[in-house]
Amino acid sequence: MNGVITLVSLSVIFGAMLSGFATFRLTGMRLMPHFASLIIAFILTLASLFVNNDLVGYLAIAFQIITPLTICPTICNILKTQFQNTGIYSAHLALMGMLVVLALGNLVVF
Repeated sequence: MNGVITLVSLSVIFGAMLSGFATFRLTGMRLMPHFASLIIAFILTLASLFVNNDLVGYLAIAFQIITPLTICPTICNILKTQFQNTGIYSAHLALMGMLVVLALGNLVVF
């Protein structure tokens, strides 16, 4: 994987973990699958920087794509019922959108 894009992806994932923690605390355990997927994506992306293995790289990219998808069912339901709280979720949703683009960039340069 390209080191620069991987580092940027790693920083976006770390930022998403920080902004997502507040979101996770607000919504309770409903976002646990998303938060677990985010942690796995972080670990795999970090491992792909140090381990020169294609499988680890492809798993990191796969989890970078899967992680934003895991938030969709829960967050859409929350936003329908609690529209006044959308400002709280906006930072995390923006980082999830960037993560998809970076994952596709990782896939292209892999």
